[in-house]
This record gives sequence, C-alpha cells and structure tokens, in this order.
Amino acid sequence: AVWRVNYKMFHASLRSFFLGRLVAERYGQVLFSGAIVSAAMKYTAAKEFAPRFKVQYASDEDRQRFLEEKTIFTPNDIMEFLPSPILAELKNKAGGARTNLSSTLTSMAKFNYPPAVVEVEEAQGHPDGGKFEIATRQLLSYLKGRILHQVVKDHHGDVAARICSILEARGHLEGDTISDSAMVPAKDAREILHRLYKDNYISMLYLQQSKQHNPANAMYLWCVDKKRISNTVLMNVCRALYNFRLRRQHEVQVGKDWIERAKFADDTDENYSEVDKANYNKFCQGLERIDNACIQLDETLMVLKDFESL
Repeated sequence: AVWRVNYKMFHASLRSFFLGRLVAERYGQVLFSGAIVSAAMKYTAAKEFAPRFKVQYASDEDRQRFLEEKTIFTPNDIMEFLPSPILAELKNKAGGARTNLSSTLTSMAKFNYPPAVVEVEEAQGHPDGGKFEIATRQLLSYLKGRILHQVVKDHHGDVAARICSILEARGHLEGDTISDSAMVPAKDAREILHRLYKDNYISMLYLQQSKQHNPANAMYLWCVDKKRISNTVLMNVCRALYNFRLRRQHEVQVGKDWIERAKFADDTDENYSEVDKANYNKFCQGLERIDNACIQLDETLMVLKDFESL
C-alpha cells in the first residue's frame, strides 16, 4: 500500500483552529463560540476532503448542488466535531444540544465586525434547528487585516499603522488631510508617508493641474492598494523566514561540537564544568528562539497564502 498526507484536510483543520480561536477572542461573551465555529469548519472540511464523506454523484447537477451547499450545516451535523466536554454540557442544558446549538448560532449571526455566522434558513420553526454557514471569507479577511496592521506597526510605528488604516478606509487623500485625520504634524506625516511609500506599503497618485508639469502645483494623493501591501508583507515574511533558517544552519554549524557532546551526555556529564553547561544551555536556548520564530512566521504565511486556496 502507498500512503500520502491529505494536505488539504490538514490545512483545512488548521484553518478551523485559527478562525475558531479568532472568534473566541472577538466574541468570547458567547459561550463556546470558538469551539462551535471550529466544529462547523471541521465538518465542512471533512465533507469535502475526508474519504468517508465521498459519494458518487448521479449527475453533474448533483455535484453542482453539493459544491453550492458544502459549507452549509445544521446543528445536528456538527455535534460529532465538538469537543466531548462541550457537547456534554450542551446536552445537559435545558432543551438539549440541538436547541442550545441553534440558539448560540442564531445569536452569533447578529455579529458583524467581523461576521462569523450567516443564518441561511431561519432557526425558528425549522425541523433541524435552522441552516447556517460560517463567514469564512470575512473572518480570513479580518485576520489578514490584523496581520498587515501589526506588521506595519512593528516596522514603522503606531502612527504609520494608523495612517494605513485611514487610507484603507477613506481611499485617496492628500498629505494635509492625512495629517489631520491621524492627528500628527504635517511634517511628521510627510516623513512617514515617504517611508511607507519607499517600503512599498502605500501607493502615490501624481496629478498635474497644468500643462507645465510644475511639481509645486501638482497634487499628490496617497492610497493603500490591498493587493500591493499584501504582496509586500508576504515577501517580507518569506524573506524573514529564509533568513532565520540560514541563521539556524549557521548556529548548528558553529555549535556542532555541542551537539556531538550532547549525544554522549550520560557518559561525560561529570567532566563538564559549570561554564560548559552554561554555554551549552545558552546554545540550546538560541536554537529554541529561532525555532519558535520560524513557527510563528510559518503560521503567518499559512494565513496570508495557504488558507485562501482551500
């Protein structure tokens, strides 16, 4: 037998975990909101990628209907994907698991920043407790927006991140209008705008008001192109991950003696001095920090690139 990794199911499961954690953070006032979103997305992923859900379609119309409704679910559908303690608690509440799930999903459908759940068929009076759909695209867009905002903030500061948010919300603006909206002096705003433009985070539109092409009479309008800033952040993250991996290779090469000695630690540990032990611990901590940074960058890449292709 030949086995392979079902990477689409793997990525879909990771996406359900990330978006479930996001919903739990944003709407923690709704009990089990994150777990319910994760369960619904796991059900959708299983229905599309898991072998036990695969069916033979009698016609192209049946296949098209499945593709259109693959993200729609009822409370009964997602129960087996909920964690056992949460499912038990829902069952023990008045009305049972289906009624409580339906009520929770209905309340979550009222949130709109970002929207988490869409009520496809009204729950009240529905034999299955209603039909719902997770607002996956809106949740991913919100999560990506937070990542882009944090990257700009880390690289250029709070004011630069605020300026990018203003431009994204209001479109093309002049420098003076941006400084007023961001509540910073015009000189500081111009400096930040040119730094952002140099690093390819924002775009500039040059409008000439006369045929003489006099820069003093021209209008300079700044804006944020979502595709451009996303590509810039994506390339920066890829570059950072590449540099971290090169740094790790270098550290391993420099500390290969420590690695070899660690293989025989039981036999030679008594001959180590306190200085040797301190240096070895420092070497291990350095590798651990690099590994943690690589994992965080890899998670960021998944959100920016891999999750949208599912």
